[in-house]
Amino acid sequence: MIKRFLKSGLFLFLSAGAFAQAPTATIISASSTVCTGAAVTFSSISTNTPATYNWGVSPSTSVNAFPDFAGNYVVLTFNRPGSYTASLTVSNASGTTTTTKLINVIQSAKAVFNASLTNTGFPAQLVLTNFSTNTVKNYWVFSDVAGIAGKDSLLNTIKNYTASGSYSVNVIALGAGGCNDTASYHFYISDSSGVTAPTIFTPNNDNVNDIFRPIARGISKMNVWVYNRYGTIITSWDKVNGFWDGYTTSGEPCQDGVYFYVIEATGFDGRNYKLKNNLTLVR
Repeated sequence: MIKRFLKSGLFLFLSAGAFAQAPTATIISASSTVCTGAAVTFSSISTNTPATYNWGVSPSTSVNAFPDFAGNYVVLTFNRPGSYTASLTVSNASGTTTTTKLINVIQSAKAVFNASLTNTGFPAQLVLTNFSTNTVKNYWVFSDVAGIAGKDSLLNTIKNYTASGSYSVNVIALGAGGCNDTASYHFYISDSSGVTAPTIFTPNNDNVNDIFRPIARGISKMNVWVYNRYGTIITSWDKVNGFWDGYTTSGEPCQDGVYFYVIEATGFDGRNYKLKNNLTLVR
């Protein structure tokens, strides 16, 4: 449709929509560093009011997108390191424009460790073994030590606790480009000692209740004797973590039946214990 305008004696002819233009777009991201496993939002700064958006990423394997590829933004999670290309095509009634952005994805560190508490009561020793991967440095951070003094940069470490309470330890795995990870362990150290023992065990090698072992909490010394029904000592030990596997000292399996145990123990808190009871062996 042609419209005619009269201005200063001149005829101007303008086509409706003559100044409408195709949209443009620029891809921006919230972070300049993209780490594997981290969700990163990619959005668009556009002109000329796009009517449709169409995102893409190449290569597309090992990439998760949310909510989809058809909005004015997309959240991408890259599960593998490498070079990627994000693309965005915008369209309106006047045309279509495509823009791209190169993305370098860095492998994130993975924080993994094993924590072993040698006693359930205090004093206790926490043995920490670090299995973190893709790291340039690691730090242990302990909840009961404030500031920089609470950081330990050893790969594996041991910490002693002399008081009861709730504690935690974190390992901070520092990765390249700031792609870090953290893992935590929370535990409680009881405020008193104690000893209990089961009255039946089944040493049949099914990995369930196969040994007789007293349950010790905060015990510093322990002596255990196991007798048969005739009063003969079958086995004995003088350490807190000792146990009986249902065999004689010569390696022969003991018969099913009722045995008798005596436990004498001393706690770190000074309490003394002496337990006597029957113990049933069932194969």
